[in-house]
Amino acid sequence: MRRVHAFEFNELPACPRVVRESIVETLGLGYRWARVLDGVGPLFADFYARARCASVLDLCSGSGEPVAAMLEALARRGLPQPRFHLSDLYPDVAAMRRAASRHPGLVEVVAEPVDACAVPDRHDQPARTIINALHHLPPPVAARLVADTVAKRRALFVVEGFPRSLGRMAATLPILLVAGALNPLLAPRDRALKLLCTWLTPVVAVAGLWDAVVSALRMYDEAELRAMAAGAEGYDWEYREVPFGPGGRAVVFSGVPRA
Repeated sequence: MRRVHAFEFNELPACPRVVRESIVETLGLGYRWARVLDGVGPLFADFYARARCASVLDLCSGSGEPVAAMLEALARRGLPQPRFHLSDLYPDVAAMRRAASRHPGLVEVVAEPVDACAVPDRHDQPARTIINALHHLPPPVAARLVADTVAKRRALFVVEGFPRSLGRMAATLPILLVAGALNPLLAPRDRALKLLCTWLTPVVAVAGLWDAVVSALRMYDEAELRAMAAGAEGYDWEYREVPFGPGGRAVVFSGVPRA
């Protein structure tokens, strides 16, 4: 299936905040409840051991929930947990701090904008992660992100919730539907308004389903990911698909510079 970089509602400046928040919060809940990262945890532990790092810069962190899910997955397996630094070009500092508060001492919020394609030295760490977010970047931008990482000899760990497959995306829909229905009761703010947009009108459901389908069409496949890293000399790159739940598969693409 050819990659299609269509729009997602949650990225549009004109998208009402309450709809955008509902979609992002639903994805965060679904990601955690489906335990998408449970099988990824051991791969990540091996990655940061090989990268010889104790702290990681997370790029395009959004709400911070993907990193929180990673820490929870590591904890369930009894694996060591590095310190994460959350960053984003348009940081939602309040949401990031809510996620960080559940993991005291393990998550730091970078409050100023961080360009994932040109990470400032003051915020950089020996390793970088981008969890469930690379598909948001068009190919030239994604390639620049990899190039900046390689130019600075940082390790890189990419995770996506499913490969470019509508079938694999559909495997996550049941838990996302439950998360979407319950999110108005769990949201940190505007619960009544989110209840209206979720239970009494189909606005969030329609926009969220569209975004899920577009996410599947936007995913990078193994060949495209390896092409981005093709010029990186002295790196070991790995591509894996890790099963979770009934029919789900998370994608992991990682690169570690050789000593």
